[in-house]
Amino acid sequence: MAGKIRKISAWGVKLLTLCMLAVLLAILSAVLFGTPMSVSAAQEPEFRLDMDSLNLQKGVSGSLVVSLINAKDAQIIDIEGLDNFDQLSQSQRTSTSIINGVTSYREDISYIIMPKAVGQFTLKANIQYNGKNYETNTLQVNVREISNTTNGDEPAQDLFIKTVVSNPEAYLGEKIVVAYELYTRYNIENYGFTDPVTIDGVITKELPDDQLKAEYVYIDGNRYAMYEVRKLIIDPIKSGVCVIPSFNFQVNVMTSSSGFFSSSTPMYLLTEEKELTVKSLPSEGKPKNFSGIVGELKLDGRYSREELNYGDSLVLYITASGNCNLDGLKNIIGVMPGFSVYETQKNMAESVINNQYNTQKDFEVILVPEKTGNLSVPLVSISYFNPGAGKYEEAKIQGTTISVLGDMPQPNNYSVGAQTGAIETVNVKQVNYTAGRNDDYFNIKKATVYFVLIVFAFIVSAVVFIWLILSRKKQDHTLDDLYKRLMKSEYINEIYDLFNEMIKYCYKVSLKANSQNTIMNALPDANLAEKVADIMSFMESPGAREDKGYAELKERIKTIYPKKSFVARLSL
Repeated sequence: MAGKIRKISAWGVKLLTLCMLAVLLAILSAVLFGTPMSVSAAQEPEFRLDMDSLNLQKGVSGSLVVSLINAKDAQIIDIEGLDNFDQLSQSQRTSTSIINGVTSYREDISYIIMPKAVGQFTLKANIQYNGKNYETNTLQVNVREISNTTNGDEPAQDLFIKTVVSNPEAYLGEKIVVAYELYTRYNIENYGFTDPVTIDGVITKELPDDQLKAEYVYIDGNRYAMYEVRKLIIDPIKSGVCVIPSFNFQVNVMTSSSGFFSSSTPMYLLTEEKELTVKSLPSEGKPKNFSGIVGELKLDGRYSREELNYGDSLVLYITASGNCNLDGLKNIIGVMPGFSVYETQKNMAESVINNQYNTQKDFEVILVPEKTGNLSVPLVSISYFNPGAGKYEEAKIQGTTISVLGDMPQPNNYSVGAQTGAIETVNVKQVNYTAGRNDDYFNIKKATVYFVLIVFAFIVSAVVFIWLILSRKKQDHTLDDLYKRLMKSEYINEIYDLFNEMIKYCYKVSLKANSQNTIMNALPDANLAEKVADIMSFMESPGAREDKGYAELKERIKTIYPKKSFVARLSL
């Protein structure tokens, strides 16, 4: 009985092996020979349109995917309704799968889009495949205003960016802070602006990254990480409405992390557009000695000593500070009766405290008494315009009395009448070295030489004078001043703003407010137009935001200025 069982088991193993070989051969045959016929015969093309969310916010991106299934080489003609969105990026992925011997082909075209306006929009893709036109399904997308904080029952989003302006209204000459703050509940890998952050009508200074902070904050009871991604100090150059435009911002959100490898998904945000009203200074109450300072000003003064010997000096230490614009404050004390004055500027610092501009300048004034006795140092005052009070005020340093000790040296006066001794008179006879010569001939030649020298000097002076007059007419210090400020700056936005001012001054065209075609036509020289276009392209490239991007921008500007073609307008 046991032998029969072993014999049956051996036949069973052989039968099972044959069955497995048959199945393997069938699968191999289907793969090698049957698959192309089954795809062409059984698989129908399919076209789909999908989004990660049908409820979007203005200024927040979403993902749109067009799927082409079993339709290799199909073409997307257009996507109806996509003109209501900004297309930020596009990617493509293909895949092939085999199920039950049937091969399926799939191609996904993904778009990152951002709504341009609030409202309800319809999206549908039109496809062309094998000479026929197809349509995808239709999507209804609802777009509402962005919600950064609690608004009724609507909570804040998990990722958003805010534009914070220190003052919605300012006076001409007042410095304003514009800060961009990123709030997130996600783990993020990195972030950055995808657009050049430029604002027309202002001089811009960007704070260095080491002055930007990051901290945790709570909104609606939820903890967010807040990053200051950029801070600008802007100085409007004209009155009126200054528009701070919206800019595209990219955040790479971490999706997974394992060991040394991690993956992230880009998300796009749009910063808020802001309007800044810039007002002119009032003429009422404006003092004749107005310093031009706008903002609250504080003066602190300290004398090194109030008693000294004649011939020594004392120092008046002055600190000017506040939320005011001190760029034009070069000196504080001009002439002080009874003293020789030597004034120097020591330090200047700018900072942003609670999103408010603040600055400080230090001066040292060396005072040298010109006489002995008790000398009065008068009151020191600087007029300024206080935007908070809306009127002109004065910052003051109280005067004092300086005691100068010692005796002044007496002058060494010499009087002939004071001499008691007799004065001996010595007569010196003139020696004539021209004896025996023709005096008339000598005098004529000498006069001729003098005459020639005088005429020559007059001609040279006239030529130099005329050259100076003509040169002065051709000089234009505005360009030189802008170029010097440009070369001193290490902030790429400020450099580009100053270069834009130079172009506008010479050719009456703005690099920011006009199309590239308009700008190229406004420039009279083809070589200049090519170099300006190169600079504009560089500002839009990722390399402009690198650590040394500002240095590269300067080098490109150096190839243009100073050039005769750049300043040709000034010589007309």
